[in-house]
Amino acid sequence: MALGIAVVTYRRPDRLRRALKAIAHLTRAPHMLVVAEDGGEDGSAEWCRTQGHIVVSGHNHGVAWNKNRGLFALAARGCDPLLLIEDDVYPVVPAWEADWIEGTRRWHHLAYHHPKVVKHLVSGAGTPEDPFVNPAATAQCLSVSAEVFESVGFLDSRFQGWGHEHAEWTTRIKRAGWGFQTIELSDGRRAKAQLYLAGGLADDKAPSFRDEEQVRRNRELATRLQDESLFRRPWRSEVQRREFLAEQAAGGIAGDELARRLDRRE
Repeated sequence: MALGIAVVTYRRPDRLRRALKAIAHLTRAPHMLVVAEDGGEDGSAEWCRTQGHIVVSGHNHGVAWNKNRGLFALAARGCDPLLLIEDDVYPVVPAWEADWIEGTRRWHHLAYHHPKVVKHLVSGAGTPEDPFVNPAATAQCLSVSAEVFESVGFLDSRFQGWGHEHAEWTTRIKRAGWGFQTIELSDGRRAKAQLYLAGGLADDKAPSFRDEEQVRRNRELATRLQDESLFRRPWRSEVQRREFLAEQAAGGIAGDELARRLDRRE
């Protein structure tokens, strides 16, 4: 199976173009690339299509729905591993993807060690064999193996806007037994710390779409979801299902077989 890369974007066209250019120039392994565009109406989707990129887009639904656009497209094409990269993160070294492929093979779920979480580092060398161990959570680049994806599915589409959707997904992955190392906190409690790579990537201080009220609501939602089942579909109703699959079809993704598999899940 080939590596799948989904670049997720919303109203940052210059950064999107930079990321796509870097991926094209520096990726060496066979891969599939998809752009998940969250209805930004800034010309990004149209520009990507003129460049020959696969684009899955639709109405603005927020981070969870948009990342699910990318995950579904990659899974429908049988990719493994699956990489979600936000538009302000980009490769800076040739064959950058090699660490992500090997690291995900070993650990099944990894994240990009963004500078904002470095202060929380516990251990590790940041290599596929010995990833950084850090109790913080970030989502600028996330990898997941096909095995994990089959177990936990998608980000929960009940999250609206921005905030906590990726942490809840990672928490489910940890609950399923993958992608963490247990550490002891300063107060004596034990925690499942996330695993990170530097992974040949760089980033910048891109404008954020953080909305404090959305963050508060999503934080409360994440708390309520703690005891729910591990697996999630990318839709919660038949109306959402039709909209989601129509977006995939418009992007040229044949998703009927994957949709039927999801419908059979408990």
